[in-house]
Formats: sequence, C-alpha cells, structure tokens
Amino acid sequence: MTDTPISNIAETPINKIAETPITEEKISTYNKKAIRLIVVLIIGGIVLGLILSSVFIIETNEKIQETADYIAEILGSDTLPPWINIRVTPLKTSEIILPTLGVIVVCISMFLLIGLIAVYFKVYAKTKSKYIIGLFFVLVPLFIESIFLVYTLRSLFAYPSFPAFSQTSADPGSISPNLGFGMGGLGQILVIVSIFESIGLSILLYLSNE
Repeated sequence: MTDTPISNIAETPINKIAETPITEEKISTYNKKAIRLIVVLIIGGIVLGLILSSVFIIETNEKIQETADYIAEILGSDTLPPWINIRVTPLKTSEIILPTLGVIVVCISMFLLIGLIAVYFKVYAKTKSKYIIGLFFVLVPLFIESIFLVYTLRSLFAYPSFPAFSQTSADPGSISPNLGFGMGGLGQILVIVSIFESIGLSILLYLSNE
C-alpha cells in the first residue's frame, strides 16, 4: 500500500478568508433637531395665537357694550328699542372658534418665518452668500404680511357684532356675507392660505436644518 504524498493533497487555506465588501443599508433617520425646532415654533405660535385671540375677543365684547351704552344714552333709556338692530350680547363660543383658529394658524406661520430667518442669518454669517440675501427678501416680506393678516383677522372678530351688516345674506348681490368665516368668506380664505403657507415653511425649515 503506497502512501499518498501530503504535498499532493489539495489543501484549502483556512487562514485566508475571501474578503468580500460588506454593504450596509443606510437607514433613513429623521432630523430630530429640526423636528424639535419646528415643534417649539408651532407651540410658540399656538400660545401667541391664543393670547391675541383672547385680547381680540375682549376688545370686541367691550366695543359691543360701549356701542349699546352709547345708543341707550342718546335715546335716554336703559334698554334699546326692538327696532334698533344693535347687538348687546357678547360673542358666543361658536362665533369665536374659527377666528381664533385663524389667528393661531397665522401666528404659527409667523414663528416659522422667524425660525427660518434665524437659520439663514446664521448660514449667511458663515458663508456670506448672496443667495441667502435673496432669501431674506422673500422671508421678511412674508413675515410682514403675517402681521397684517393678524390685524385683518382682528377686524373680522367684530364682524358678527353688527347684525345689520352681517345678516344681509338674503341679498344675492351683497358682499358682506363674504367677509366672515363662512364658505368662501374672506376669513376662511385667509386661514386656508396660512395653513398651506405653514406647511411649506415647515418643510423648508426642516430641509434647511439637514
């Protein structure tokens, strides 16, 4: 019996392991810093909106009472005659819900704009980019626009307090019903525009913090 030489036996190297590239799938993670910033700004907008809405409601109720007292003083009576269509009761809850939501949405947009302006100002301080300056010319006017929107909604709070003006929907040619928060009203349109603006600003703020 002949022995097979060890050198002739095919040996498989055990010390040498074939190196294969290891590919790891990148798991998309959310930018927690950007999300926290957006949440803080939204909360700030909600708080400011509630505060301003409370102030506007108090102002409107005071105007209602002052108007009723003034008319009563002119007529020399403590009560108003029924033929005078002047409101003497404060705003009801159903009349302040939509205006309050409108103010909150606009205030959220304002806070998001402040956040974006702060982020891009920080970027400009590092890069001195002219592109960032161009963004300022977009964001700052939007912020000023939001201030005017809040003032407009403040005026619309008083809309239900004038029955002679707000109850003219029977006239098809009247434009007064379009000033409130009903379907197609000015207030409703402003709120819808502000909602879409807030969504767009939130996305832009998130991407700007990537």
